[in-house]
Amino acid sequence: MPDWCYTSSEGDGTWYFNRARACAIDTLVVNVINVPTGEPSGQILYQTNEYIYTNPESGTWGHQLAIRLVTQWGATAGTTVEGDATCEGTCSLSASDIDFPSQPLSQSSLPYGDALPATTATTAGAVGEAKSAMYWEFKNTQWAKQPGLNRSQVPMPIRCDNNTKGVSKVGCVFKDYVPTNVVSLSGLYPNYARHIKEAQQSGLPGAYPDGQPLTRQTDSAAATTNRRTACPQAANGGYPRPTGYSCDEYPFASTHEGAASNEDLGRTFSWCQISALTSRTGPGWSACMIPATENTAAGRDDLRPFYNANRVLEKDAFYVWIVD
Repeated sequence: MPDWCYTSSEGDGTWYFNRARACAIDTLVVNVINVPTGEPSGQILYQTNEYIYTNPESGTWGHQLAIRLVTQWGATAGTTVEGDATCEGTCSLSASDIDFPSQPLSQSSLPYGDALPATTATTAGAVGEAKSAMYWEFKNTQWAKQPGLNRSQVPMPIRCDNNTKGVSKVGCVFKDYVPTNVVSLSGLYPNYARHIKEAQQSGLPGAYPDGQPLTRQTDSAAATTNRRTACPQAANGGYPRPTGYSCDEYPFASTHEGAASNEDLGRTFSWCQISALTSRTGPGWSACMIPATENTAAGRDDLRPFYNANRVLEKDAFYVWIVD
């Protein structure tokens, strides 16, 4: 599991997740009871380390479970553990994609199970959700009654789709985690980042972590309307473009919060070279002239890959975090 799984968990079974990964560590006990007397005759204290990983370019995800023995005493020698897996929802899981054979339980080994569920939401435009579960059971020939199956299911749905705009492959994510696009003021797009930062500081949405998130707009015609509202061409009564510059709008044209949603509430900043707009705070949108090559590259090489890698679908929420 990733390091953040261990540093986040308190061993109480709480699930932690991001857009692509989820994990949980739980601490559990098996009590062995002498049936005639009702007295304890042994105990196993163990941890389950559970991990799920998705892939934005694959319709299959992995679900793993490891059993770590902490302590044991009494009538527990020779205990083995084995397991199984299932998936519920828009998915399939064949027996050949489950590997959790019988293994000895000891502090010198780490019994382990693995499953590879796959989405059935594969046709063009399809979107489906699923949850996978792992099962495990302890067995011991000394015990008159075996304890039966234990079950753990990921509580957050895994969404797989063949509907991400501009992406031809099926992929999967944890849809309940709101992704964040991180852009650096000292990176490849400093003017783009500066515009977003000042626009967010003026009251516009999308700022991580406390702002109102943006939501994706995938309709091309609506995006064009947003763009023409924020950045009309000079030939159509809009702003002249200084040589080597192009007009950048925020919120992005590819969001429902774009300029057309508040078309009369435009703003700009003193360094942005747009005299037709003034400063403003609160709802609305912002426009700014930034170097054209930077503006194009930011959309092509930063925002679009972010959408694709996080499978950001229509109305999916996301943040933009401007860092130094």
